[in-house]
This record gives sequence, C-alpha cells and structure tokens, in this order.
Amino acid sequence: MPRLALLLALALPAAHAAEQQLPELLQQVARDSSVGTPRAINADILDRGYSAEGSELINHLSVRAAHAAQMRAHPDSVRQQLAASVCANQGYLRLLARGAALRYEFSEYPGNAPVASVRFIKSDCALP
Repeated sequence: MPRLALLLALALPAAHAAEQQLPELLQQVARDSSVGTPRAINADILDRGYSAEGSELINHLSVRAAHAAQMRAHPDSVRQQLAASVCANQGYLRLLARGAALRYEFSEYPGNAPVASVRFIKSDCALP
C-alpha cells in the first residue's frame, strides 16, 4: 500500500505540470494557426484566426448574412458538421485527449453580430 501512495504522489505533480502546460500549448497552437488570417475558407466563411483562453482553443469565424441565417435555422446540423470535422482531425483529437476544449465562435459580417458558439470536449468524440 505505501508503494501505491508513492506512485500517486509522483504522478500528481506530473499531471499538474501537464495541466499547466496545456494553456501554453494552446497559446502556441493559436499563434501558429492564425498565421495568414484572415483567410477565406469558402465564399461564405472567413477564418479570422484562433485565440486561447485557459484550456480552450477558440476559432473565430465570420459568415455572410445568408449563411448566418441558415446556421441560426439549423443549429443541430451546424454542430453535427463541425463534430465530424473535429473528430476526424488528429491534431484536434490530441488536444481534446489532453483536456482541451475546442470552441467555434461564428459572427456575421458585416456587423459582427453573434451567430453561433459551438464547443467540443473529448467526450464529444468518444475519447476516454
């Protein structure tokens, strides 16, 4: 039993260190992923870049008014399409497995009115 306590005591600082490193990693991912933004994803969506807040990586996107109206009318479809993309991306899966959350923030352009905020965590991709 004392051996288990020793192993736990040794594992906890490593887990705590990993938690502290995640925000730094996400800051770096946000910087790297924002190079070249804003950039058009397609005729309706403009990628404005990424930011990080704590353990959350945030992708900021702007959409044209007509696309924004479709997104507002079909939020479940938006979430399903994004989930398929997130859960197929090995880089995102590695971040989610480490405890990160990934959030998409959509705003309408022009005007910057909020359209949708969609957040994913590891259980959304059936990760343990």
